[in-house]
Amino acid sequence: MRIAIIGAGNVGGGLGAAFAAVGHDVAFGVRDPGSLKTAAALAAVPSAAAMSPSEAVEGADVVVFALRWSAVPSTVEGMPSLAGRVVIDAMNRLDGDPLRSTTQDLADLLPDARLAKAFNTIGFENYATARERAVPAAMFVAGDDPDAKRVAMDLAGQLGFAPEDAGGMANARALEMMVPVWFALAQAHGRGVGFAVSLG
Repeated sequence: MRIAIIGAGNVGGGLGAAFAAVGHDVAFGVRDPGSLKTAAALAAVPSAAAMSPSEAVEGADVVVFALRWSAVPSTVEGMPSLAGRVVIDAMNRLDGDPLRSTTQDLADLLPDARLAKAFNTIGFENYATARERAVPAAMFVAGDDPDAKRVAMDLAGQLGFAPEDAGGMANARALEMMVPVWFALAQAHGRGVGFAVSLG
């Protein structure tokens, strides 16, 4: 599968390395292919390439957004249509309307894309090491498009997470609100901490 990751910071670079490690082709869509962050992402994924976001999404089976929200509108504006494409929102709300999820805002910008929220409730360091955990960390996936959720959950499972259907897009904001809890837990237990589902 060809996966375009929009952004090559900690989250984008971490996901790129994890996806490449399980056999996917990765392209980073970035504004500055020569930046230090992009260089670090490429060093971790020698098989990947960095290019403009518009070039990265061409031919991609899945597009993952891993940017600060403030950079998303201008990035999307220059892209070709993503109608019918699976788009995974791995972002958290750091700016913009605090009452809305980034997934809801992304849906407004990409009305015909097939959206799912995932990969936002655990530290980026854990993407590449999920299969090594004694107890699999849950990866919650929210969205209204069943195919997009299926793809996101399948990718999460490939990385070693325990995929969990977290309901519709309305719950994407709830997933973002889990992040302050994760940070509090990380202060007590270290950044390797993750959420898990107990079935009793």
